Amino acid sequence: MKSGTFRFLLLHLRGSFGRVFLIRISSLLFGLLIGALGSGVVAQDESTPPTPTSGDLLVPIENLQNIGQGQLLVLLFRRVDRIEPKVSWAFRTRIVAVRSRRMIVTFKNVPFGEYAVSVLHDMDRDREMDTNFFGIPDEDLGCSNNAKGGVFGGPKWDKAKFSHKRPQNKIAPIEMWQCYD
Repeated sequence: MKSGTFRFLLLHLRGSFGRVFLIRISSLLFGLLIGALGSGVVAQDESTPPTPTSGDLLVPIENLQNIGQGQLLVLLFRRVDRIEPKVSWAFRTRIVAVRSRRMIVTFKNVPFGEYAVSVLHDMDRDREMDTNFFGIPDEDLGCSNNAKGGVFGGPKWDKAKFSHKRPQNKIAPIEMWQCYD
């Protein structure tokens, strides 16, 4: 701003209104100046990349039967008492076609933490585990750490959990098993 313009403002903006206006303009200009000077001082070191907080989780599944039939329900759980193949309990769900005896299913951008996985070969595509009269599963199952359930339900959390803390984490292969054999 030229000094003549500033003098013009001083002469024409007399009284309390003029002083308040000039104080506000001065404060604004001072703030802009400090902001412009300070922006270079607070710049982040560009040589250090930010630490990731999530990553991809790769779930290898083996011993799949009935290739080309039904669908594979892969359920990712945070913290539950028992790992049951129930879609409503899952943190994330992947549904994929069964194309071969071995497959890898990927969950993208999973926040780091503790998880468990349950896999169900859903032959009738109803997104539920079918059981016989005694409650024994009629469809193939698998669980992380190859943990097995008991009489009262699926495996307990402590047996099935694993830690996810890398940008790309491949867990131990899940071996599908047939309860009805």
